[in-house]
Amino acid sequence: MKFIIKLALLLFPFAAQAQTCNNYWSEVSPDGLYLYFVSDRNGANYELYRTDIDGISNTLRLTNSTGNKLYPSLNPDGSKIVFQHGDYNGTAEIYVINTDGSNLQRLTNNTVYDGYPNFSPDGQKIVFSAWDNEQYPEIFTMDADGNNRVQITNQSGANWQSAPKYNKAGNKIYFQAGYNADDYLVMMDLNGTNWVNITQPNSFGFAEANMHFSPDGSKIIFMTTEYAGYNNGSDLVIADADGANWNRITTSTGGEYFYQAGYHPTLDKLYYTYISPGSVINIYSMNLDGTNSKLLTNCNLSGITESNKKINFSLYPNPASNIVVITLSSMNAQAGKLKIVDAIGHVIYEKQVDTNAKQFEVDVTGIENGVYFVSLDSGNLYMNSKLIIAK
Repeated sequence: MKFIIKLALLLFPFAAQAQTCNNYWSEVSPDGLYLYFVSDRNGANYELYRTDIDGISNTLRLTNSTGNKLYPSLNPDGSKIVFQHGDYNGTAEIYVINTDGSNLQRLTNNTVYDGYPNFSPDGQKIVFSAWDNEQYPEIFTMDADGNNRVQITNQSGANWQSAPKYNKAGNKIYFQAGYNADDYLVMMDLNGTNWVNITQPNSFGFAEANMHFSPDGSKIIFMTTEYAGYNNGSDLVIADADGANWNRITTSTGGEYFYQAGYHPTLDKLYYTYISPGSVINIYSMNLDGTNSKLLTNCNLSGITESNKKINFSLYPNPASNIVVITLSSMNAQAGKLKIVDAIGHVIYEKQVDTNAKQFEVDVTGIENGVYFVSLDSGNLYMNSKLIIAK
């Protein structure tokens, strides 16, 4: 009974009826330019895909084999994706692939479940779920090449520890703990000790799951069934990293599921999966307060013309040492928010700019050497580019 209930909670998208195609489990690249997700648009299996951040332009299929590809997670520099190959059973293994679809490698190879992997912030470790001897998942870590597998939780009986994720600082691991369909979020030390409840244990049928961190690590977003009720939908909540100050940003009705939401690294936007009863599963974007929801994905098999909502721009010099000049070559917008963000998502420069000026300067003399990402969001238009600072 335990196995059946938990399977429905984790993988209910596969039960959708009579659909053209489904798209879900999105991950935004660290530079904010690409969207990675799984889709069954090419047949019965869920495969990995990459598009531009609009969800449709320059579609690239990354995998092509039997079995579902699930739960993709990017490494910090956006060069690799680690993912689960296979459903929740003893044939599920963990693979890694370059983000251009090259160099597919298998990292685990055994007769137990290995899945739901996530990279550490430095890219050196992978934390994942796996069966112990009881066939209930525990939390494990391994090196990024699959070596040095270590089990760090060991709970007796039919308790589940699953869906682990490092915090942004890399000094804690968050995961889902629970019994039956009652997951809640827990934080622990890297060796599996000192458990702290981030959300409180739930009664049967209520759960929190699918947690992601904000770019600076101060917030978490997760799905909860506490508002909709058991088997009646789920909503998205943003809270502090310690679980305090819940802010519900969606209101599900009639079995709607809002779940698996993640942040854009530089824009104030969320990318999430949504399903309504009897409909296909798709990926949407919205503002941090839940407004301005926009459908992103469809069932196209290959790329189409790039979105006309992307700003054409240039920045120079690049590499830069003091002043960077940003020139907008194609623009029809009002004021926008300019941000410079480091490789792990920390906003180190932010200001409102008048995009009608077409050209403006940014002083980077106070920013240390390194690789950064520059973004400008004017509401319905955006830009994003890499900036190298070398002094």
